[in-house]
Amino acid sequence: MKLILGFFLSLCLSFTGCKVGNVASTQGLSDQAYLYFVSANKYKAPVSVTVDGSTMFEAKVVKEKKFTVKGNTYAIATGKRHVVVKQNGRTLFERTLFLSTQETKKITLP
Repeated sequence: MKLILGFFLSLCLSFTGCKVGNVASTQGLSDQAYLYFVSANKYKAPVSVTVDGSTMFEAKVVKEKKFTVKGNTYAIATGKRHVVVKQNGRTLFERTLFLSTQETKKITLP
């Protein structure tokens, strides 16, 4: 009886230590593009950004220097997007952009 119980216990322990089957996980890139805003001048207040006339958000403008890689990035949907950047009612940038997945687009403001 002890021999059968010992065999059964060792069999159970050997199966619990093994992983049954391969578990595979695949993840694609998120379907987003990114914008960041730079200028040679310093902007004290954030700018107002409108995408396709519906999505609006405030964005911080980073002063462009030689070592500036990326400022604050803002995620938007990919594809053809009409982007308008305003500050104090004045249009600083207005253009239709085509953005692909994971693309980061630098927008230079005056």
